[in-house]
Amino acid sequence: MKKLLLFLLCFSTLTVFAQPTFTENQKLESLAKVWGFLKYYHPEVAKGKRDWDAELMAKILAVKQARTRQELSHLYAGWLTSLGKVKRCGSCDNNLPDSLLRNITFEWIHDSTTFTPTFSQQLDYIRQNRAQGRNYYVQRRYKFFKTQAYFPNEKLYEDLPDLPAEEYRLVALFRYWNIINYFFPYKYAIGESWDHVLADMIPKFRDAAKPVDYQMALLELSNRIHDGHNFFGTKYTYQYFGYYHVPFQFKIVEGKALVTGFYHERFAKSDGVQLGDVITKIEGKPIEEVLKPNLKYISGSNYSYKLSRVHAVLFTGHTPSLQVTFEKDGTEQTKEIQRHQFARFGYKPDSVTAKGKPWRMLNAEVGYLHMGNLVAKDVSTAMKEVLHSKGLVVDLREYPTPITHAVAAYLKPERSHYALMTYPDLSYPGVFRPNYPWKSGSKNNKNHYQGKVVVLVNEGTMSAGEFSAMNLQTAPNVTIMGSQTAGADGNIVYIPFPGGYKASMSGLGVYYPDGRETQRIGIVPDIEVKPTIAGMQRGEDEVLQRAIQFITSGK
Repeated sequence: MKKLLLFLLCFSTLTVFAQPTFTENQKLESLAKVWGFLKYYHPEVAKGKRDWDAELMAKILAVKQARTRQELSHLYAGWLTSLGKVKRCGSCDNNLPDSLLRNITFEWIHDSTTFTPTFSQQLDYIRQNRAQGRNYYVQRRYKFFKTQAYFPNEKLYEDLPDLPAEEYRLVALFRYWNIINYFFPYKYAIGESWDHVLADMIPKFRDAAKPVDYQMALLELSNRIHDGHNFFGTKYTYQYFGYYHVPFQFKIVEGKALVTGFYHERFAKSDGVQLGDVITKIEGKPIEEVLKPNLKYISGSNYSYKLSRVHAVLFTGHTPSLQVTFEKDGTEQTKEIQRHQFARFGYKPDSVTAKGKPWRMLNAEVGYLHMGNLVAKDVSTAMKEVLHSKGLVVDLREYPTPITHAVAAYLKPERSHYALMTYPDLSYPGVFRPNYPWKSGSKNNKNHYQGKVVVLVNEGTMSAGEFSAMNLQTAPNVTIMGSQTAGADGNIVYIPFPGGYKASMSGLGVYYPDGRETQRIGIVPDIEVKPTIAGMQRGEDEVLQRAIQFITSGK
């Protein structure tokens, strides 16, 4: 008898220890996923009659206290019961090709370490019989892009303190994570598991002890999608890097900071800083070493574009001076320079209209169009002046005006496709469907431009600029020249955070007609040309010079 009792005691002990153990992080991950899934999939939740944020906040403590997958699944199953029975959906298509499902996965539903088989079946039933028709939380904006999603009914909680309570911080994280999970067209291309991002960010939101901790977590989270269309900032994110700025402008070239202009020339020159100066180190550290830990706070689809947006990070600080190392004639010199609050500069950026005529002949053989300054009413005049040139340079290195279709009509002999968009299927969140192809040009245009066309691009070529490059590429004799573009093509959709903040993302997928991608990759140059420090110090536009050489010599 004693042996039997001892056996039963050992067996029961082993059974207890065999139960999967949960970390708090894992339980909160499951809550984020279940809550977001029900928000966009459950027919009752989609009506918007329940305060879904409040229901999330009410579940946090109970989820934290669950000890096993059985307890957790029982808790969630009770939640489903409270929502009512889901009717079978006769119109739901659940047999989609893999090409439409590459941006979404439901593997988490069947995670046997987190959920019981019964609860997994309940979730999968909801997936197959999901909400159809209008969803309170995600709708379509019927403006220029009639297929983009937007989120008009998220609560803003604008009266929250700068460090809201934990439950509101988790609402912020879970809301954003699920919007990206179901409605960001390039989730598959961010370069890491979106599930891993959730697991990584939960402690940063849960444990934030100061306003700056929380808001830097918001900034980091919004940048984890690696999308140049994300823009996020608060007074605390700016405070994190400091309010003191150097009085000069700069550009990262060859891994060094090249002084290219001034916010306040007198302040800069009082420290001996001149145009063309090269800075190699800040406080004894190489430029790239200073940048590395801060890249997670810089929005951008690729490294090239991020380097163009480092101005708020690289030389700013909390003290009015810093040590920088200059390089000249092969030697380095370190000295202290002064920083100032930006308002002291009284800086006003130059107007783009002050850059000269947006079209002209560069020489007897080569015409030039600046797509950032050329306006629609002048396209006909401009094209008549350059129509008989040997070659034409189209400069897309700045954000273009909406004239590319008009220019393409002069360059193309026929009307043809140049881009394909994908849009979110709100009846099956996470699915993106192809839209109608975009076309440009005119039929049977026998008088189209006959010369070579060189389109100039760089990291400043973004969104509409990249879309314009795709358009112009379909004309004959077109060469793309320059360096990697921003890799953020498509429209902008805003995502509201609790506290009145908002981030943004690309809302539609943009591809070449054959399916090739541009997100993060950018428009790939046929001929790569990058500015050099030496060329910029001489005041030369080396990319434009190379384009002229290519047109005139063919090499």
